[in-house]
Amino acid sequence: MFKTFKKVVNEKMEEGFTLIELVMVTIILGILAAVAMPKMTNVLNQATVRAELVTVDQIWAGCESYASDKLIATGNESWPFNPLTTFGRTRNLKINLELGIPDEDNEWQFDLNTIGEPAIFHQRPDNEIYYYTYDSLTFELAEVGVLYNPN
Repeated sequence: MFKTFKKVVNEKMEEGFTLIELVMVTIILGILAAVAMPKMTNVLNQATVRAELVTVDQIWAGCESYASDKLIATGNESWPFNPLTTFGRTRNLKINLELGIPDEDNEWQFDLNTIGEPAIFHQRPDNEIYYYTYDSLTFELAEVGVLYNPN
């Protein structure tokens, strides 16, 4: 039986594939791609949100470190006016220290009055801008981003 199966496979390899077989394989691959794409997109979006929250946590940690340094140096604890100044060197992040709204993917920027209070803005790769409110006087930084709607 094994020899018969092997003989059939060898004959098939010499003949090649029929058009119907190639079309069926293409259809099956198309169905698999259609099922996998939404899941992959969702995974990528979740990764973007997680990376953004990690950056916000780094900003908070930088502000706390700044406050500790100020307490040691002057006896008064304070957070920086612009929280993005707490970043030293960055990799894969665009930190814009000018006041305003980001206009490039993965850019972070601080502004005072765009939403009526100080906030840190981040533009995601899908061009949506999220903001995190920031108050250097009360030591508060939002933990959850809010979608910025300029209208």
